[in-house]
Amino acid sequence: MRLCVVLAGGAGRRMGGDKPQRLYQARALGEHALSLAASFANHVALSVRERRQAEALPPVQLLFDPPEIQGPLAGIASGLAHGVAIGAAHVLTIPCDAPHLPGDLYLRLEEALARDPAALAASASDSRQDHPTCTLWRVEALEPLLRYAQSGRLSLRGALAELKARQVLWADPRERLFLNMNTPEDLAG
Repeated sequence: MRLCVVLAGGAGRRMGGDKPQRLYQARALGEHALSLAASFANHVALSVRERRQAEALPPVQLLFDPPEIQGPLAGIASGLAHGVAIGAAHVLTIPCDAPHLPGDLYLRLEEALARDPAALAASASDSRQDHPTCTLWRVEALEPLLRYAQSGRLSLRGALAELKARQVLWADPRERLFLNMNTPEDLAG
């Protein structure tokens, strides 16, 4: 079983809120993300902080971010807990605001994990930066991730470093594959 969790629990302040419902190329960002998730995995879930973040999106399994954890770590924690509950070995997380992710994302991250049994995660990067929300996690990462969050640390990059995550590099000469839509201007571009 392959599981992909779309992270959609952020406030989207720079966008003016309701990021999953914002239109990009005539479709809501959340729809783009759920479509990508379905191309990566046969089980898809949407991680939200509030039910309204899923409004007007296709029906899908909703996961609610634990209120005691802030930022994307909350969605990852709920995704990993869901993965444990349904018997998945891995959980791919993707953000709701990156509509151009590479089609081989799951496969290449899975290959990186297979080559390094000690790594609890494999994360995407390109020549410009890391993309920590685009990560394939072993479900065994749940407990160390919860301990990390309970210590008050919020950095997703820090959590990945602590979990000895592998970095998988994508060539992206047009700088579009991992492009995040964060502002109304991004949506118009």
